[in-house]
Amino acid sequence: MQRFRIRLNFIFVLIIGVLLLLLGLYFAKMLQNTYIDVLEERLIKEARIISDDVLYGHLIDKTDILQQRMKRFSEEIGARITVTDHQGKVIADTEHDPKTLSNHANRPEIRAALQSGEGQSIRHSNTLNYDMLYVAVPLKREGNIEGVVRVSITITRVQETVRNLWVSLGGVLVLMLLLFGFISTRITKSITQPIEEITRVARRITKKEFKNRIRTNVKGEIGQLAQAINYMAVSLEQQMSAIQENEKRLESILNNMFSGMILISDSRRIVMMNAAAEKLLGYEAKNFMGHLHTEIGKSSGLSLIIDRCLETGEKIREEIHVYYPEEHIIDANLGAYTNEDGEIKGVIVLLHDITAIRRLEKMRSEFVANVSHELKTPITSIKGFTETLLDGALEDAEISRSFLTIINEESDRLNRLITDILDLSKIEQKRMPLKVEEINLDKLIKETVRIIREEARAKNIAIYLPTEKNLIIEGDKDRIQQIILNLVSNAINYTPDNGEVTITLQERDSKSIEMKIADTGIGIPPEHISRIFERFYRVDKARSRESGGTGLGLAIVKHLIDSHHGMIHVESEEGRGTTFTVILPRRQVDHFSN
Repeated sequence: MQRFRIRLNFIFVLIIGVLLLLLGLYFAKMLQNTYIDVLEERLIKEARIISDDVLYGHLIDKTDILQQRMKRFSEEIGARITVTDHQGKVIADTEHDPKTLSNHANRPEIRAALQSGEGQSIRHSNTLNYDMLYVAVPLKREGNIEGVVRVSITITRVQETVRNLWVSLGGVLVLMLLLFGFISTRITKSITQPIEEITRVARRITKKEFKNRIRTNVKGEIGQLAQAINYMAVSLEQQMSAIQENEKRLESILNNMFSGMILISDSRRIVMMNAAAEKLLGYEAKNFMGHLHTEIGKSSGLSLIIDRCLETGEKIREEIHVYYPEEHIIDANLGAYTNEDGEIKGVIVLLHDITAIRRLEKMRSEFVANVSHELKTPITSIKGFTETLLDGALEDAEISRSFLTIINEESDRLNRLITDILDLSKIEQKRMPLKVEEINLDKLIKETVRIIREEARAKNIAIYLPTEKNLIIEGDKDRIQQIILNLVSNAINYTPDNGEVTITLQERDSKSIEMKIADTGIGIPPEHISRIFERFYRVDKARSRESGGTGLGLAIVKHLIDSHHGMIHVESEEGRGTTFTVILPRRQVDHFSN
């Protein structure tokens, strides 16, 4: 901007300088011409007076008297006087001897005087060797030209006057240039300073610094421009603020969506991807933004339906399988978005993880099959033995008693199965409120073990209880007892004769208590550990039926522990035993199952 100011100032000074120079030339030339015109007019008047004197005294033929007379006139007017006859022969001259002078008939002023009655010229005098102004008038007597009187004067003074004028004009021009330079500097500064401020603010605005304002009191068009830019900055600041707020809202919405969202441009490049999509597909958006969609969707088949949507513009819904980073079943919904002219500008891809839904559907199907199977087994036994009794076995008291004992056991098993199913249903549907109270966990373990002590004795299994620590927790006494009962029963059932079951209890930290139930049983193969809390899932189905298990015990335990805001995990080694670790909080946040 400083360079612009200097350039603008130089242009102003140059224009003013050229104008002053042209004006000076014009006035100098006009003054010179005016001075010469006045001088010519004076010389013509004097030449006419001299010509009248020559004619009146009949001096044309009296050369000696004429010569003397001309010298007196020359001294009076300060000019050279030359008189010629009508043929141009010099008969008198105040500067030289007439006899030495050549014929003057070819002189332009004399020719003009003979032709028009008056002549003048400015030219260099070879005789005097400087520029002269010549005027000539004819000597007329009764219409006959007898000769010519020429008066000449040096124009050195005129030239000196013009030179002095040029010196004066030069001085004035320099002063005027200095004055106008100062004035133009002030003017250009008053013009460029607001422009500099406008430029500075405009550059800041281009860098998204919308809080900058132009502070100037200048009026006129530049002031209006500054005001308009300030209004524009305010408007842009408001609009950018609104855009940023909307972007944050959109980003917040997208990143908090459980569904994945990907935006693909018409050039098939990834424009946007939210956190859910990153998690589902196993890619980080920052590494693939602007890349082709094939880089993230080729392996799952997503790219094929994206291309189809871009080509046809139709809405597409398909299930795709993703195997990295985890196996997922994804419900992909695609729709094209268009501009005002209906041209397809990209595709919006919504990804819903339906893995859990499909797993639940599978579990529901398996649950129905398992329930049907589990119910059918005792019912079939009851029906079979009942029919046998009705067919005549009642008459044999030993067989009848044996069959009735089996029918009773199967009825108990059926009752346990139905009870467990109902309990599990209530727990899952959160219809089983907890009756929270303070529980001495040491005493509750002893009471529970007493219930199943006979089962352990039947298999000669030793049960080791925890040392008394009087650990108090909040919880539903019946539900916690059910947890202990199920876990200890499982340990007894899957531990061979002469085995051991050890129960330990300790404070985990100030907020929770840890209970471990370890056995020396057959253990659980590693591939089954992740599924043992599923309903009706059995590692050894034959042994489960022999032990009278329903396959719902551990599922109920898991739900009851969750309802107490606790955790359970399993450690097991085949042939060496299993350890269930239960972590329960000392205090309950609320009194209801969740």
